[in-house]
Amino acid sequence: MKKIVFLLLLLVACAPVEEVPVSEPPAPVVEKVVQEPVVEKFVDPVVRTVKQSGTNKNFVYGLSGDNRVLRVEKNVLWEFVYEKGLLSEIKGPESFEFLYDNGKLSSIDLGATKIFFDYDARDRLVEVRGFKETLYMEYDSWDRLRRVKRGASGKTDFDYYEDGGIKRISHGIVTNVFYDDKFRVRNFDADDSKFIIGYWRDDKVISLTGRTFGRGLLVSYGPDHPPFEAKVIFESDDSVFSSADTAALYGVVDDYVFCNYIRRLKDVSFDGVSYAFFVNYFKKGLPEYLAMNFVCVPYEV
Repeated sequence: MKKIVFLLLLLVACAPVEEVPVSEPPAPVVEKVVQEPVVEKFVDPVVRTVKQSGTNKNFVYGLSGDNRVLRVEKNVLWEFVYEKGLLSEIKGPESFEFLYDNGKLSSIDLGATKIFFDYDARDRLVEVRGFKETLYMEYDSWDRLRRVKRGASGKTDFDYYEDGGIKRISHGIVTNVFYDDKFRVRNFDADDSKFIIGYWRDDKVISLTGRTFGRGLLVSYGPDHPPFEAKVIFESDDSVFSSADTAALYGVVDDYVFCNYIRRLKDVSFDGVSYAFFVNYFKKGLPEYLAMNFVCVPYEV
C-alpha cells in the first residue's frame, strides 16, 4: 500500500506544471488634443487721418492705405476690424460683429441679440430677423427689389425706370425719384415735400435742401481742387473736416453726411428714401445698407 501511495506521489511530482499566462496591464490611451489654429485678425496700420473740429468737436478718423476707416477717436474710441477686406467687427462702447458665409453677410452679433440674414437660391436677401420688426423682401423678374415688408403691416414698394433706377417709392405716400444727366439722384418729390440733393466736382454731395433741412445743409469743399478741407454749414453743425488726402476726406464726409442727415429715421431699420440714395450714391446693395444701422453709430452726432 505504501508503495502505491509513493508511486502516485512520484507521478504527481513529475507531471508538467501548466504555466498560467500573466496578463500585462493595458497600455494607457493617450488622447491627442488637437488645437484649432488661432486665426488672428490682421490689424491694419493707420496711414491717413481726417480731423473734425467744431463746437464741442475734436475728433480724429484713422484710415488704412485704401481708405477703410480703422479708428474713430471721439470722447471714446471706436475701432473697425477687417478680415479679407470685409468689415468684421466694430469695437467701442457698443460692439458689433459681422459674420459672413461665402462672402455674403449672414449675421450681425450685437452681444445680447443677433441679426440674421437669409438668402434664396439666387443669393437674393429675402428675410432679415432680429430687428424690432422682421423684414421680408420681394423681387421682380429682373431681380430688382420690388417690396420690403416690415412685420405684418408696414411695406415699401419700388417701381423702376427702364435703365434700372428707382422711379417711385410708395409707403403710404408716393415719392417720385428724379435723376440728372449723370444718373445721380437729384430730387425725391412727395408733392407736399421735396428732398433735393446738390453735387460738386467728383460727384460729391454738397447740399441737401427741403422741408426737413430748413434753410438747407451745405458742404463747402476747398479752398482749391483737389480739396483738403470740407465745412459743414447747418443750423446746429459747424463741423470742419481736414486731411492731407482728398480721397480720405471724401470718404469720411460722405459717411458723416449719410449717417447724420440722409439716414434720418434712426429707429427704423429700413427707409425707402435713404435706401434709394445709398444704392445710387455708394453703389452698394441691400445687405450693406442694413449694416449701416450699426456702421453709422460711431459717426452720429
